[in-house]
Amino acid sequence: MPHRTETYQHTINGLLQKRGEMMEEIAVTRERIAMLSNDIEALDRVLERLGYDGEIKLTPRVPRLVMFYRGELRQFCMGQLREHISLTTRAMAENLIQIEGKNARDRRMMADVVRRIGKALRIMQDAGMVKRSPQKIKGEFLWRIAQ
Repeated sequence: MPHRTETYQHTINGLLQKRGEMMEEIAVTRERIAMLSNDIEALDRVLERLGYDGEIKLTPRVPRLVMFYRGELRQFCMGQLREHISLTTRAMAENLIQIEGKNARDRRMMADVVRRIGKALRIMQDAGMVKRSPQKIKGEFLWRIAQ
């Protein structure tokens, strides 16, 4: 006689495990697409610099890469501020890039991440979640969790 549970806990655990595996596969694929996209853009820039002015028909414009899903960036910022008490936007961006294993020397990506984190922090400030230092310290504001 097969054993049956009333709570479906085994099924739930199996589904959660499969979901985790699928999310990991999505993350790996997304990272690979981002790397290929960056490489293609770099090749296009080199071609332009070398004077090539013809159409590059085989390089379709890649749609914007979604770096963060709903609430993900806010959770990251709050976690960083809980861990470090106060940080600059750039420091958070450097931590994120290091965690993600991306190339920190990619200025364009760094500027994009700094801009996105800054915008998220300003929205969080308006919501009363975080506070910014009154003046810049070494050219940057320090952020902390609002009390």
